[in-house]
Amino acid sequence: MSNDPMLEMFIFENNQLTDRLEEILMQGESDAGFDEDAINEIFRNMHTIKGSSAMMSFDNISTLAHSIEDMFFFIREHHDCTPDWKLICDLVLQSVDFFKEQVTKIQNGSYSKEEATALLASIHDYMPRLTGAAPDPVKAAPAPEPAASAGTAPAQADGAPTLTARVFFEDGCKMENIRAYQIVNAISGICTSIVTDPPDFLEECTDQIVNHGAVFFIHSDHPVEEIKQKLSECLFVKSIEFDDETPLDLPAPVSAPAAEPPAPEPAVAPAPAVQPQTEAAPPPTPVAAEPAPAPVSAPDTKKAAPASDAPVKQSYISVNVEKLDRLLELVGEIVIAEAMVTKNPDLQGLNLENFEAAAAMLRKNTDELQDVVMSVRMIPVSGTFHKMHRIVRDLIRKIDKEVELTIAGEETELDKNIIDNLSDPLMHIIRNSMDHGIEATVEERVAAGKPLAGRIQLEARNAGGDVIISITDDGRGLNRDKILKKAIDQGLVTKPESELTDKEIYNFIMLPGFSTKDQVTELSGRGVGMDVVKKNIEKIGGQVSLDSSPGKGMTVNIKIPLTLAILNGMEIQVGHNIYIVPTLNIRESFKPQPENIIIDPDGNEMVMIRGEIYPIIKLYELFKCETEITRFEDGIMLMGEDEGRTIGVFADQLVGEQQVVVKPIPQFILQKIGNIKGISGCTILGNGNISLIVDIKALFD
Repeated sequence: MSNDPMLEMFIFENNQLTDRLEEILMQGESDAGFDEDAINEIFRNMHTIKGSSAMMSFDNISTLAHSIEDMFFFIREHHDCTPDWKLICDLVLQSVDFFKEQVTKIQNGSYSKEEATALLASIHDYMPRLTGAAPDPVKAAPAPEPAASAGTAPAQADGAPTLTARVFFEDGCKMENIRAYQIVNAISGICTSIVTDPPDFLEECTDQIVNHGAVFFIHSDHPVEEIKQKLSECLFVKSIEFDDETPLDLPAPVSAPAAEPPAPEPAVAPAPAVQPQTEAAPPPTPVAAEPAPAPVSAPDTKKAAPASDAPVKQSYISVNVEKLDRLLELVGEIVIAEAMVTKNPDLQGLNLENFEAAAAMLRKNTDELQDVVMSVRMIPVSGTFHKMHRIVRDLIRKIDKEVELTIAGEETELDKNIIDNLSDPLMHIIRNSMDHGIEATVEERVAAGKPLAGRIQLEARNAGGDVIISITDDGRGLNRDKILKKAIDQGLVTKPESELTDKEIYNFIMLPGFSTKDQVTELSGRGVGMDVVKKNIEKIGGQVSLDSSPGKGMTVNIKIPLTLAILNGMEIQVGHNIYIVPTLNIRESFKPQPENIIIDPDGNEMVMIRGEIYPIIKLYELFKCETEITRFEDGIMLMGEDEGRTIGVFADQLVGEQQVVVKPIPQFILQKIGNIKGISGCTILGNGNISLIVDIKALFD
């Protein structure tokens, strides 16, 4: 993608608007309609997308946004219309998908000006139904002669028309046939009958309307001036030619206030009807600039006065994520530098009161700086959570199941880099819950004493320095026996069945290629869903665990650190080396006693704690470190945890807890010796030495 700032801003703004549109539409669909605020917001968002994409010459996006904008403008202005909200939601959601697809192509440099032809046709076909012009006898009675020529009034049962008007629309406004329908709607309330030429405003009549105008033969008991006033207020009208006088030109709606003032209604009336279409949304500035409508602002003078005396300052700015990444890197370097200064080996044994005070102040400011930078990168999970409503909606139509998704804890915040990698795992889990978990038929749910609609809950909550995301469904739950049989058939079971816990059996479904589904469908059955979930969550430093109750449902818990860049770790010493173990993975630590150590017939050493037996990993053997601490009673045992599994990690001693900056293993080391088993990264200690970070998960392998 180009580094053009305008293009980057367009993409950023478009993504925000489409995400917000999805939220509004999903809420409206669940409520079976939209309130006035939602309609206005959809209109404004589409107006913004239309304007920004037209400015960037992405005409296919602009054209589609324009069509939807027109549809919602009509809904907004005609409160008596009865929209088919289900159909409208379908059309707009498909349009949002088109916008997203085009923006992705723009980012990838593969943009092509393909039109959303089918969508535009669907919107055009629906608009006459929305306006209700075609089937409404009030707007089309009595029937015209089959072929009335332009400008000639057809024979009418009630004599000559009161007024004949030829209307021309603004250049490039598009959908002129629909706009002609809107004029019929606008003036039908003061007319006894209206006959038009073309007689039916079909899409193929658009060229005729553009070139020759739309002709209206109007019969009415109302004054001619009132009819003209109504016509002049219609949207996108450029000029009107009447049969009894010179044309009425309307080149600029804003100039309407300068017209003759004798009319009982002020001449400024047409401006609000046209302003939303011609100004950028939302349009507060033109209203504030008009001195005339004093009565409107009078009741709110206390609030309005400060706004006129001093402009409102901007409270938010958009910042490139790369700058935030760089800022976080610099904070990490400052954390390392602070540790190198305050824990410098040259200072050991010295009593430096002034230095200690200054070091304490530096540490305090460094911690505050780190907290502020981290908070800047933290965003709520609500955006990602609400996207799941769309996933559920689309799947309901594919698998023909009734499912309700509820969300809790959406205000919980995570690092942006983690949020960006969270959407796909959540989507896979929800798809599995809907396809595998929720019962196939309503009868099956009723027999189990459950509500007719399946329920899935998506919840986020803070747990210390981590965030736990739970996805719970009230479906069948996992079939323990079926999973175990499949695991045995695939040769995945390495110990007697009697020694396997339920959690260990459930975890088989997260292995590559594992699936208990007999038939492969579009949604599942290939054994890649939960495997992908596990890998993606592990990439962001998280853990996945499963819990299930047969016949009651299943819960997937995802445990994620608040950030990936800086973690809390425990320094442990093995020989002359210092290693870091993430405190996230430490359950407890203690000095083992010889009577707690068990050796099996194969020579494997294990430790017994409170009646439970766990395997032991000696780090000095694993990493080939020279040390004098080889007896268990002389060292320290850390109990490491991962995905419900526990392992004993034997080291020389604990050094202390420290916040460390995670850095990748240097490439030249990886190229020379390859990946280091049991190591996930490295950090720099206060003395300047490099310390390796122990990967507890890898120790189980």
